[in-house]
Amino acid sequence: MSNTPLDDRSLLGKLVGFDTTSSRSNREVIDFICNYLDLPGVTLDRFDAGEGKENLVAQVGGPAEPASGLTLSGHLDCVPAGDGWTGDAFDLQERNGLLYARGSCDMKGFDALAINSMRAAADRELAHPLAMVLTCDEEIGGVGAAALVDAWPEGRVLPRDTIIGEPTMLEVVRMHKGHMKFKLVQRGQSAHSGSPHLGRNATSNAGRVLGLLQQLGEDFQKVRTASSPSFADVPNPVLCVVGVDAGVAWNIVPEHCEIRCSMRVLPDQDPVEMIAQIERAMEGLLDDEQHWSVEVFNDNPPLCTPREAAIHQELCQVMGQESCVGVSYCSDGGHLSRLGLDCVLWGPGSIEQAHMPDEFLAVDQFMEGRRLLDQVVDARCGGGE
Repeated sequence: MSNTPLDDRSLLGKLVGFDTTSSRSNREVIDFICNYLDLPGVTLDRFDAGEGKENLVAQVGGPAEPASGLTLSGHLDCVPAGDGWTGDAFDLQERNGLLYARGSCDMKGFDALAINSMRAAADRELAHPLAMVLTCDEEIGGVGAAALVDAWPEGRVLPRDTIIGEPTMLEVVRMHKGHMKFKLVQRGQSAHSGSPHLGRNATSNAGRVLGLLQQLGEDFQKVRTASSPSFADVPNPVLCVVGVDAGVAWNIVPEHCEIRCSMRVLPDQDPVEMIAQIERAMEGLLDDEQHWSVEVFNDNPPLCTPREAAIHQELCQVMGQESCVGVSYCSDGGHLSRLGLDCVLWGPGSIEQAHMPDEFLAVDQFMEGRRLLDQVVDARCGGGE
């Protein structure tokens, strides 16, 4: 396999050519990137994340120093292509100044910029280190980043200032909401539907529980915190029922019922306390015999990087941006912050194109991202030819 240098567009074409839908292994694209960056001065560490997935950490410029240098972070997985595409979703096509492919915008465009920044840095004597973190399974709740943090070697450090290249139209974002996925479960006793008195129907009070969740969701709409002004469109936490499952056949009393919920929390809220609030409300509604258990199965934490963080201040200065921006979607930042990193979201493309048929990245955004990223890398890492 050749590791001949590629321009950003050609490298993006290679990256989107790998179907890295979250349900699939990403080892093939990791192999490609490792071969492409197999150069003197580049250290490459692969972290197993299970189920055929890996995370990759690369570094140029000697031992990392938390207070200097720069970390670039992106995810390699993408959502399923689905239907409605004009062409092959995994074949990069340029039409009218737009680069079409699944993952072109979210977020292999930034991945290509970051990988080529690492390659260019290998040819320089950097004053401060440049690191890159590429994760799996961001699209299914930041599972890859969580696994990386859990497996992180004790004592190892990365440059604290971190850019996560989510598609923000090159706007600097220091906050996003957290996303907690949980389900309420009722277990009954099955019986023939002709003799329901011999069993206990797990759905018997599901209507009351759904009504309670609806009321809690309406109550959440009235909540405001100090971070609310940064979330102009939806300044409140959100509680939403996203699914109800019960029963296996027409002639069997259901012995199991579950209500699946999505909860988006503001950066300055405690998700654990909010779950406890739901549990207390449930206890007030039902007696012990009607108890529903609350099972959390994914917690993608919020991001709240301090306004005074160096990377936030410097990027805002580069972009001429004064206002503080928050977004309602999640990133790997909530997990990576556990490593002591100051993370901001900043990357080419618009989140409005993410996850859509005919996803695209505008060429001018891609090129401007390259120009600005070079400027930031030079400022943070320095060095010469």
